This record gives sequence, C-alpha cells and structure tokens, in this order.
Amino acid sequence: MEKVIEMRGETDFVWAREIEKEATTLVTFYQNEQGFASFIAGASLVGEAEPVCSILSKLHQVDPLNVLPGPILPEWRLYELRNEDGRRYFILRINHAYIPSQNHTKAWLYNYPVFRDIMMVLTEKGVDESIYITANIMQEFVFADQAQIPTDELLVYDYDEKDDGLYLTDGSEIEGAQLDIPPPSWIAASCFKHFGPNDPRGNYIVMCSHTNMTFVNEEEGETLLDFFENTHALLPDENYKSELLEVLNEAEETYNV
Repeated sequence: MEKVIEMRGETDFVWAREIEKEATTLVTFYQNEQGFASFIAGASLVGEAEPVCSILSKLHQVDPLNVLPGPILPEWRLYELRNEDGRRYFILRINHAYIPSQNHTKAWLYNYPVFRDIMMVLTEKGVDESIYITANIMQEFVFADQAQIPTDELLVYDYDEKDDGLYLTDGSEIEGAQLDIPPPSWIAASCFKHFGPNDPRGNYIVMCSHTNMTFVNEEEGETLLDFFENTHALLPDENYKSELLEVLNEAEETYNV
C-alpha cells in the first residue's frame, strides 16, 4: 500500500493508505494532560494499532532537540478502529499542544489552524461525530463555583446544543456551578462545530474527575473506558493498558525521587 499525502492550510496529512469516506466517530485526547486519565483511556482503546495517518504542522509545539535511539515523533497520530457494531472510529492522539502557561499564552493562535484543517479533512472522510475526552483539571483549584465531578461519573456536554446546564452520566445536574476548561478541548469542539458536517451526530466534550492527590488518575481513566464500552461498544486492549499503567507508575516513582 502506498502512502497518500494531503495538504490543507497549515497542516499536512500523511495517510498510510487511501481512506474511503464512511460514517465515523472522532475521539480526541491529549496524552500529557495532568493525571493521565484521558491518556489511559485513549491509548488503551488504540492498543498496539499502527497509525493510519500522521498529522504535521509548522504550528506544532516541537522541541528543537531530539534523542537517539527512539526519537520523539513531532506529529499528531490518527488511528482507525471498529467498535463491536462495525462503526468506524478515528482516535486522534495529541502528544503536544499549546496550553496556558507562562510561556504559552497564544493557545488559539497555534491550535485553531491545525484543528480547523483536521476537521475539514476528516469531515470529507465521513466523520460525523466528535468526542473530546478530558479531565476536570481545575476541579481542585479554589474556585467557589467550579463544577465538581464524582470519580465514578462523567460530565457530557453537547457543544453544539450549548446546554444550559451541566449534566452527569447518571442524569443529574450540577447546579449553581460553571466549568472553566483549558484548551485545546474547547478549540477542537469549536472547530468541529464550524468546519464539520452540516448535520452532525454529536459534538461532545466528555470530562472525568481529576485529583492532584495521585500522579496517575487510574480510576478516572477507568470511568472513561466504561463510558466507551457501555455507550460506544469500544473495548480497551487490557494488556496494553496494564503495560501503560506500569510505565506511568514508574514515571511517578522517578518524579518523586
């Protein structure tokens, strides 16, 4: 199979093969998010699968130095899966992103063009639903009205419908609260709203709880995986998940030294 190179705006797409248009759900996660819950869930769904597309852009936040052997890859990676009903899923693994910090204050400037291009290209491939999985990383900040999400629940927000309230997966509403969410979650959802299909199946931000008490938020990651199993008939690669958790726990030991 020959690779297919596609260029759109500020972004280059290197497909491993020709991709036919087909109804597809896009699941996006940022692997370096605090607590690693979305990383645990997203990477466990992908398992040992090879990427179907490498996404590169001059706007990506890439360190000038690299390492050998095993160089760090500068691209975002897209994977192709099937759920138990045969529906196609693309999993977008973001390994670096501009997020708020002292040095990265231009999150919209650098994230918007790439997500715009991604949503336009993937819509042409048949993506009609977007799910961005993330954690409520500001949950333990001292904001009186910051929404609190229980460990065994998720908040599912329909970005297109602009729900008036915040609702958990058990159907209950988080009353009298608002949710501060950092990029790139809302930027991805906004770009899908504007550049995605005219009649999308859904445009969701799915958020789990977060705690600073543990370096690896394993329980929260499991809650996300339960959501994909029960709602989307997507099962994780249990062996890969175990290996990933082992690596993350070893990283915690190194971090605490």
